Amino acid sequence: MDETIADLRDALSRLDGPARVPVLVRLGHELTRRYWRAGPGQPAALADLSAAVEAWDAAYRLLDAGDPARGQVAAQLGWLLAARHGAHGGDQQDRDTGLFVLGEALTFTNLPPALAAMARLSRGQLFLGRATEALSPAGARAGFRTGLPPSARTDAAEARRLFQEVLDGPPLSADVVAMTRTMLTIAESIQPLLDGDLARFDLNRIMEAMAAMQRMRHDGMPPMPWVPGDPLDYPVTVMHGEPPAPPRQATPAPASPARAASAPGVGSTQAPATPPPVDAESARGVAPTQTPAPAPPGDPVSARGGARRRLAALAGGPDQPVWEQARALLRAGHTAVAPADLDGFVGAAVHAVDADAGGGPVERGLDRLLSTVGLCLRQRRDGSGWGDGEDDAAFRAPAEHLVAAAGLVPPEHPAAVAVVEAVGGLLDDARPLSGVIDEIADTVSAYAARMPSRPPVVAALADLCHTVAALRDDAAPPPFAVAVPSDHPWHRVLSTAVAHARLAAAVRAGEPIDVDPALGPLAGVLDAVLRDDDAALRAALDAVPGPYPPRTAATLGAVRLKLGDLDAAIAALSPAVRDLDDDGLRGRGWWRLAEAYRRRGAAGDADRSRAAGSTALRCPGADRRRAARFAGWMLAEGRASEAFAALEHAAAAPDEPPDPLARDLLSVLVGVGVAPRAAAAPDVPSPAAVAAAVREIGATALLYLHPTDDARRTAGVLCLDAATDRLDLLANVPLTDPLGADDPALPAVLGRWTSGSLLVAASGGLDRLALAAVRGRDDRRLVQDVVLAHVSSGAEVIDLAGRSFAPVTAAPVFVVNPRGDRDPAMAEVMAVRRLFYPRSACLGRALEPVDGAGTPDDVRGRLPGASVVHLACGLRGTSLQLAGDGSLDAAAVRGAGGLAILTEGWAPALLDAGFAGVVGWQWQVPPQVAALALFMLHLHLVDRGEPPAAAVNAVQRWMLDPARDLPPFLTAGHLHTIATTDLTSPTLWAALAYRGR
Repeated sequence: MDETIADLRDALSRLDGPARVPVLVRLGHELTRRYWRAGPGQPAALADLSAAVEAWDAAYRLLDAGDPARGQVAAQLGWLLAARHGAHGGDQQDRDTGLFVLGEALTFTNLPPALAAMARLSRGQLFLGRATEALSPAGARAGFRTGLPPSARTDAAEARRLFQEVLDGPPLSADVVAMTRTMLTIAESIQPLLDGDLARFDLNRIMEAMAAMQRMRHDGMPPMPWVPGDPLDYPVTVMHGEPPAPPRQATPAPASPARAASAPGVGSTQAPATPPPVDAESARGVAPTQTPAPAPPGDPVSARGGARRRLAALAGGPDQPVWEQARALLRAGHTAVAPADLDGFVGAAVHAVDADAGGGPVERGLDRLLSTVGLCLRQRRDGSGWGDGEDDAAFRAPAEHLVAAAGLVPPEHPAAVAVVEAVGGLLDDARPLSGVIDEIADTVSAYAARMPSRPPVVAALADLCHTVAALRDDAAPPPFAVAVPSDHPWHRVLSTAVAHARLAAAVRAGEPIDVDPALGPLAGVLDAVLRDDDAALRAALDAVPGPYPPRTAATLGAVRLKLGDLDAAIAALSPAVRDLDDDGLRGRGWWRLAEAYRRRGAAGDADRSRAAGSTALRCPGADRRRAARFAGWMLAEGRASEAFAALEHAAAAPDEPPDPLARDLLSVLVGVGVAPRAAAAPDVPSPAAVAAAVREIGATALLYLHPTDDARRTAGVLCLDAATDRLDLLANVPLTDPLGADDPALPAVLGRWTSGSLLVAASGGLDRLALAAVRGRDDRRLVQDVVLAHVSSGAEVIDLAGRSFAPVTAAPVFVVNPRGDRDPAMAEVMAVRRLFYPRSACLGRALEPVDGAGTPDDVRGRLPGASVVHLACGLRGTSLQLAGDGSLDAAAVRGAGGLAILTEGWAPALLDAGFAGVVGWQWQVPPQVAALALFMLHLHLVDRGEPPAAAVNAVQRWMLDPARDLPPFLTAGHLHTIATTDLTSPTLWAALAYRGR
């Protein structure tokens, strides 16, 4: 067969014009037969398939539009393009050209029935594949909400028609009939998804169809058994012409013509008379290369040898080490290699990796280096795969092979330089800091760091990887420079990377940027945003040419929102957010769209705003501020369920990084942001789950209190009743300070509870509102009837329900005056310890022996297992000020439990360390008042055995009562405080607060 193919190619070299057609048809048949024998879908067979495509394509182009043979040639060409697209991951060009030529073939009435069936089935598969692309993550986000573009539904309908015509036509093999019925079922089953009508979607039916397809494949069904009989007896186009002349021994067999370079556009309604030219590379003067035969399948050693023989033929220098040949080929680029030769090398290299010929880690690593080089070159030839919002999956395979090569080739081996230099083939020329490099940056930089010597290009690529990792982790990118010669293939892309890194560093630091014209008009928009210059911003926006890809449109829509151009913002954001793959930007886009609708306030905008905000809650990367604002909107509208979800989301979401608009613009400019990747959307518990936890704790209800306007003039009160699991929006009330005013609205809401315990989740700056001091009926304060405990959310209630308190006397710990700046606390702690906790541990400085100096290690070692921790030390946030200028973030300590008591400050985040409750101060009170209150707290905890929330309530009521009883063991200092201080003032007793179960 190889000799026949060589003879046919030699004959072609001596023919011109239409005289070539019969020989091209015979060559196409022989190459197709060889492809079939090698095995459809096998990487090593790709070169034969590409050569067959080129032969049939050349014949097709030499036939006039009215030539009766053109239909049969078009059918053969389209079938092979469909095979390359489906079985070998061919690009969109193969699919679109295949659709065109198969459609043309079916217009010919002289097409043999079997060939016509093959053309219909191939065309139907291509239409079905294009329709299902609309169900990708980006497409599905749009389609499931609003229905997908009409083109997707048209493609699915056309696939159904073609499959039905195959079934209604002449008899075919049983396998083909079964496969066609299965594909028809799939095409019918996805129609509800394409229509956006999920009610009609039958998941079981499509799963059964997919399972049937898998069973047919498992039972050995050939991939393309078009007609009964031997699979090699595929339809043959018979053409008569002069036999080829005898071969001339002195003429080497040339490579096949280059594969197609362009095709009709997707969804085009106007098909050209013929597809666009195929010989793009030949037109640029690419020299043909002698291509060795592929390695026999199943022979690992031959597979490796075949790949390296192909490499030597393409790169030259067969005496050089294989890694030097790989570097030479990569540096030469895809334009220096004929398409069929590159396809053959890629197939052989991937086949060598799959065959795994052994031979030690270096040899296996070199196999993967060769596959990396080949896959990179092929992808650069067929299209980068990058672009605004595009998936870079095409470069993930070579990136994975490169990482594998780095794991097999030692960094001290001479081939290590080629491994690192291959990173350049993965870089996007326009946005080198983005794409798949983000996934391998850590591996490459660590590998390069272990190399004993690093050439300039290796050092520059390692620095680029450091920069990518720093930007991903929201760290300052390290400076790096282009240290390679100007004629090096990677000089330009590294220069772009340096410029982008400097721009990212400036934006991260909030510094002015240099508007480089090379960065494009978006740099002017970014500069105006950073300078907060609205006039310049409008001018810069007008200079950005459209149409805009989704990421650009979403970001420019945010700029329009900033300027108050609400119609323009909505017009840009509404379609863009549905097509975004960037999780963080998609979430911010939905929030911005919700705000734009709400601010515009046209008919229907309230519903649109609510829908957009609800969608944003489900997106990764949502932030606390926006979720809290949306919760206020929902409370104002009386939407209890939406308000509950937003409040729970806000409590769990992180704060947004500063100036997200500038960072989003930077991301569009350079392809990478300067903030951590968007975290997954928080899990929001159901009201029923929260109500069950409220019951477990023993409370009557959970009240959410949150502002309903940005100025915090009003607040909504949302109640989750523990007995009924019901959510009720009780009221939107004017906000007044209970310490200074007695507005009747809030007492009217809270007055419905006259006993029991309430959990309060106050947010939006209301967490320090003195609710205990609210004055209700009969001039009674709320604290006199109800026990209050603060929480952050229902999710925290669920967490607290799983914690418990040990008896406070079991393992008490006191941390007192470790820095020597709180001497009065030593006497207070001594009295409390002697009266209530004689077996307690004491860390720091005291008037009696201590168990440690109060260093961070001392405290860290005592927190786990402590029943109560009394902190008479400095507190900055959640950081304890300890001995020797040491500090300890108590919230970061895991394994703590029991109750934390603060002599100053308010640190509810201590619950993150595992405490079940925290007693503290919502605002500062005189030290002697705090000491008295905490003395009484310990009395109620120990002598009266009350739980923490009830003990805090008892202390507050004792201070509020002018006729209070005085315990007999109060110190003289405490008696003096009682005698000289009006403890009934809510500014004193209401400052004491409890958070926890």
